[in-house]
Amino acid sequence: MKTKNAWRRFFLIAGPVILAAALIVAFVPAHRNLAGLFLFTIVSNTVVPMPYEPIMIYMGMLHPPFWAALAAALGNLIACFLDYRAINYAFQHRRLQKIRDSEVYRSTVHHFLKLPFLSILVAAFAPFIPFYIFRVLSPTSGYPLRRYMGAVFLGRLPRYYLFAFMGSVLIPSKLLAASAIILIVCVGLYLLVQRHLIAKQKYRSAINLHSDTPPLEARY
Repeated sequence: MKTKNAWRRFFLIAGPVILAAALIVAFVPAHRNLAGLFLFTIVSNTVVPMPYEPIMIYMGMLHPPFWAALAAALGNLIACFLDYRAINYAFQHRRLQKIRDSEVYRSTVHHFLKLPFLSILVAAFAPFIPFYIFRVLSPTSGYPLRRYMGAVFLGRLPRYYLFAFMGSVLIPSKLLAASAIILIVCVGLYLLVQRHLIAKQKYRSAINLHSDTPPLEARY
């Protein structure tokens, strides 16, 4: 009964939001990118896993980093709900019962439940921690859905912001200026090296010419 009520609330809240985002993508060019990012985050964190880092960097070039990060983090909340329910349902199957009864799984859950909120938050933020482990542990260990979503949101928001901020710093004009400076320095170094090599070659040629010239006494 609780599961049915949760799905009902989900469709009542998330359904109109997703529909509004789709309509914005179709008919509101000014906010099309942020709405598309919101939808992309849902899909990339559930159905088709895709790297989001380049997308966030690109969005940071077009919009303020905070709004880009917020759009992505809100989309991730919907993905969290879908993940939580789908994995919880899958682990009720008999074929996966062996995993839940294994000593490794029980030990992992035991350690996870010592600091679940902090563990999820850190894993959601840090790129070097595989997050799929916590996507499985959170629902199967019985950790509350709302706390799981809250921890993921607080972890993903600053992570998305950092990538969007990178995009805001590497705007085309600054990138072009930096590229021009690097090109000038490289050309300058090339000319200096080339001049040095030419001078060195001339010096060697002069030495060889001098060594090939017979002494004055040998000429007569």
